[in-house]
Amino acid sequence: MANLLTDTERLIVKQKFEPLEALANAAANALDMDALGNLGEVANKYDVQTDDGGDKFRVVEQSDYCGLTGRACCNPNHELKLHVYAPEISPKDEVMIFDRPCKCGQCCACCDICRQEMTAYDAEGGEMGYIKQPFLGGGFAPKLEVMDRDGEGHYATIESNAMCCIAGLCCDHTFVVKDREGNEIGKVVKQKPSSFEELAVEIASDSDVFAIEFKKDLDARKKATLFGALHLIDYMFFENEGEGNVDLVNQQCSFKCCDLYCCGCTCPCNCSCGGGDGGDGGDDGGE
Repeated sequence: MANLLTDTERLIVKQKFEPLEALANAAANALDMDALGNLGEVANKYDVQTDDGGDKFRVVEQSDYCGLTGRACCNPNHELKLHVYAPEISPKDEVMIFDRPCKCGQCCACCDICRQEMTAYDAEGGEMGYIKQPFLGGGFAPKLEVMDRDGEGHYATIESNAMCCIAGLCCDHTFVVKDREGNEIGKVVKQKPSSFEELAVEIASDSDVFAIEFKKDLDARKKATLFGALHLIDYMFFENEGEGNVDLVNQQCSFKCCDLYCCGCTCPCNCSCGGGDGGDGGDDGGE
């Protein structure tokens, strides 16, 4: 069913807003209990549209809630499968599946357990492509390699335009897809919020908007693999983007501006205000 992408040049991918997840995050922030936010973690769902607003695909995450590799424990690095449905064909039968194992994310990509990966399958279970984070994750710029099978040489790379900095709500984030000769064959763009409403939704939840572009004559199976890579990028870098925290317990507000990136490691860069110094404001006194 990858042939559904044969003539496709651009898709818009919108992650659905989950009120329960937003409520759990708000409660966790207010009570200064980060674990409470994970308990409200909901499986992601995406609506995929063409440029003219027509429905192209619906993507639904399948993952365990509990367990050592489940959402509540390991989000956003948990084990998952993404089932892709084409409403024009069947609302129940998937046309593609993207499979990602659980990984130790946000740490140095120096060993296999820390290097993110995803496999793309067609409706019959045949492997269409494979995406993996390279050794040390591209250095100062996030990078993924795309190949036909695990262990084969890559035919394309996906690399961020940004250096040492990723995520953040103030601008678009572009990942350029190039073939082995260095020719651009596509790109993935995480779009910045276009309105105050979108900004509020992204601060309160994991909801994001992406665009992906392909060369029209690119093989449909390769387009499908790059479409899977878009979702891998979302889980790797944008699940907690722009996270706002209003801590009523400590009377403090904070906002994540971006993530600093190096060799696969990410470190949040936050702005905060308020909060006490933990002291009683006076001298203990002495004799």
